[in-house]
Amino acid sequence: MRADTSTTETGAAEVIARGCVRPIKTSTGIWVRCGSRIKSSCGSCAELYRGDWASIARSGVFDGPVQNYRFYLLTLTAPSFGAVHRVPRSETKAAPVCGCGVQHLVQDAGLRGVPLRPSSYDYAGQAAWNRDAGLLWDRTRRRLRDRWDSVEYFIVREWQDRGVLHVHVLVRIERSEAPDAAVLRDAARSAVAFSKIDGARVEWGAQAKCDAFRADGDGAKTIWYLSKALNYVMKDVVHQGETVHPRVWSHLLALEHAARAMRCAPDCEPEFCRGRVHERYGARSQVVSASRRTKRRPGWSFTGLTRTVQRRLRLEWFLANVEASAAAAHPAEKVEAVEGRSLRVRRELAPCAAAVP
Repeated sequence: MRADTSTTETGAAEVIARGCVRPIKTSTGIWVRCGSRIKSSCGSCAELYRGDWASIARSGVFDGPVQNYRFYLLTLTAPSFGAVHRVPRSETKAAPVCGCGVQHLVQDAGLRGVPLRPSSYDYAGQAAWNRDAGLLWDRTRRRLRDRWDSVEYFIVREWQDRGVLHVHVLVRIERSEAPDAAVLRDAARSAVAFSKIDGARVEWGAQAKCDAFRADGDGAKTIWYLSKALNYVMKDVVHQGETVHPRVWSHLLALEHAARAMRCAPDCEPEFCRGRVHERYGARSQVVSASRRTKRRPGWSFTGLTRTVQRRLRLEWFLANVEASAAAAHPAEKVEAVEGRSLRVRRELAPCAAAVP
């Protein structure tokens, strides 16, 4: 019994030593990283997540024949579900008069995104839009590829202050068919979908933006912008450790209640359903994704880089260093200890072979 306890403590300690603050024990008894993308939950795993996706984003801009492509940064937002407080993000910009009649200051940031009239705000509609946003993006992606066959993309879904998703998308199109940025923006914004759950029409909001950029010009700046967006999505919707306005809590609680009450599938019974959609203000989509390589498409990453590949590369790097340490350790007991550790890490980090391109 003592040996088992010692082994358990050692396994957890090794994962903690690699930075994860709350390792998880699998059904096979192996301790692994928690894999959280929220910085307040585990900074180490969140940074690993951000770094992996930032590398994939860069790979689709800098690691191929960029002279053959045109690049765009497309931003799409959700429609309005009711008027909210307008609070400036910088002291250098003149603040517009808010709908409440007050010209807010940066210090009023706690009110940003809070409805002016909560009693008439469409919480149910916002939660349902979050739920169906993934379907809307799928229709948008198809619409773009119907017009420009070479479209590849890298998308980051970011939370707005009002608790609704909007998306930033890196788009790559071959120069031979590349459109003007305004044409691409209008084609994306005009896409619509119909909910598979209640048949409601789902569409983007009126605010949309698309800018073309050069890989050898603004490419690095654009990747930095996306990396900054990744930092935002790794935070909680309500930042911990800061003073939060009571009306923010009221707003998020109302949105949470709406998400809890809605159906997440045609046969969903909300009062009994335990789907995570009900816990995430209605959202079901992955935070970050990119077009994948197929038999007829190169995918976003020119080199086929995915998080699975990055886990495999980390595993190979670790094992190479472990083997070097084992070769330098002559005592048999040290070799045995290193080999045991190598086996545990292999089982923790090894990706599914079928998923590696």
